[in-house]
Amino acid sequence: MSKRQGTPQRSPENEGSPPPRGVDSLGLATLGGVVILLMLSFANWRDVSRIDRELGERLGKLETQVTQVASRLDRVPSQAAQAPRGPDPDRVYAVQTAAAPVRGRNGAPVTIAEFSDFQ
Repeated sequence: MSKRQGTPQRSPENEGSPPPRGVDSLGLATLGGVVILLMLSFANWRDVSRIDRELGERLGKLETQVTQVASRLDRVPSQAAQAPRGPDPDRVYAVQTAAAPVRGRNGAPVTIAEFSDFQ
């Protein structure tokens, strides 16, 4: 019988056990990647939880401020109820037009006076 070179010989004492193996570098790299991925996921989850809590607190403060402003506005009368500013649109004003330039008849039933400023 000829022996093949490079193939291990099996002895009767180690017939049922698997051949010895070296360190599986691909398996270790995969395991390390999974561990790192889990650590990053946990760190992100913790940061998102912190941000969510802070935003909830800030939103609560904003809701309180909006409620306070709304209650103050309910106590202040609206602009419609306040006195109007400027000239009264229902009042009839007397305008002197005797020496003013005129277009149309002097005795017309309606007189429109226009004021303008060219400066």
